[in-house]
Amino acid sequence: MNHKEIINSIVWPRRLYLLDISRGIASLSVVLWHWNHFAFEKHNLSKDFTIQDQPLYYLFKIFYEKGYTGVDYFYLLSGFIFFWLYKDSIKMKVTTASVFIIHRFSRLYPLHLVTLLIVALLQYIYTSRQGYSFIYPFNDLYHFFLQLGFASYWGLQKGWSFNGPIWSVSIEVILYFIFFLSAVYRLGDSLFCLVVSVLSVTLLYLTDQAIFEGVSLFFLGGFIYNSLIKITNKDSSLIVLIYTFTAISWLVVFINFYIFDISNLLLEFGIIGLIFLKLFPIYILFPLTVCSLILFEIDKGSIMKRLSWIGDITYSSYLLHFPLQLLFALAVSYSILDAKFYLQIKYLILFYVILIPLSYIVHQKFELPIQKVIRKLYLAKEK
Repeated sequence: MNHKEIINSIVWPRRLYLLDISRGIASLSVVLWHWNHFAFEKHNLSKDFTIQDQPLYYLFKIFYEKGYTGVDYFYLLSGFIFFWLYKDSIKMKVTTASVFIIHRFSRLYPLHLVTLLIVALLQYIYTSRQGYSFIYPFNDLYHFFLQLGFASYWGLQKGWSFNGPIWSVSIEVILYFIFFLSAVYRLGDSLFCLVVSVLSVTLLYLTDQAIFEGVSLFFLGGFIYNSLIKITNKDSSLIVLIYTFTAISWLVVFINFYIFDISNLLLEFGIIGLIFLKLFPIYILFPLTVCSLILFEIDKGSIMKRLSWIGDITYSSYLLHFPLQLLFALAVSYSILDAKFYLQIKYLILFYVILIPLSYIVHQKFELPIQKVIRKLYLAKEK
């Protein structure tokens, strides 16, 4: 039994349900941030759009304004999970490159392909009626093939295309390759992960290339994994400290959004305040949150297992929300819905009432079965 197996069998749960649930919430927050798509005129937000006019704004302000950071959280969680589940097995050659690839392919590609085809069809109908596409403008053959190859955001694109949110998954594909190589060459200890993360975030702000955002957060997730292995074997005072700083961090966030604007106060400190604001979520808030969720579940057990479905719908809700938006946009073009429908609470509720059950059904009836089929076929060939 290797070191990882000893850690998992004695201390760590087999599945970290709280992490899964938090990932599902992050996905739904990205969906809410994209609610303003309905306020677009052609491919830009209407000049008349006011963010405060959106339904339940003062309740969901944090998501309407910062929901896009859910993608950063995805990267961080992916890094943690991959270091946890694959680092040792790749290093020990239990998981080969071909097995790793087929696992990733079967998990991500089938739903991506289906939603790509659906969006292509719906965009064709929408463009035929309106004379322009909904939100994402580059829906030509070239970008279709980029999407087919999971390369929609590798720097080869002219702009946003088809099912736009898939851009972050196209970055993840590159991260998987980098991670696999690092595991093969036995890289990935705490110091290595932290150095890669800091260098990458520096390159991100120097070049504005999204790949560095992904690398920074993915390897920060690896740093968290390596750190938590050590933390779980130390006295509880350190764990209490992590809980305390996590609570303080989230308290500061909620004060900033709902009571007093701390961000503007920090900006008065110039570049230092700006850097702190940009780095606070990715190097303080999100890492502390992940650590606290894991430590809590290790201590209390899988008490949130019944809500695991929220995590299960992460990928499906992320990929299905734009096709569903397209259907609502088509309803506007056919005068079934008023152009300003998105300002009404009932339609926000309706959207989620459709999206969440649909995402669950797709996960259970399509994602899981197709994964099993692909993996079974591959394993049969291996034998």
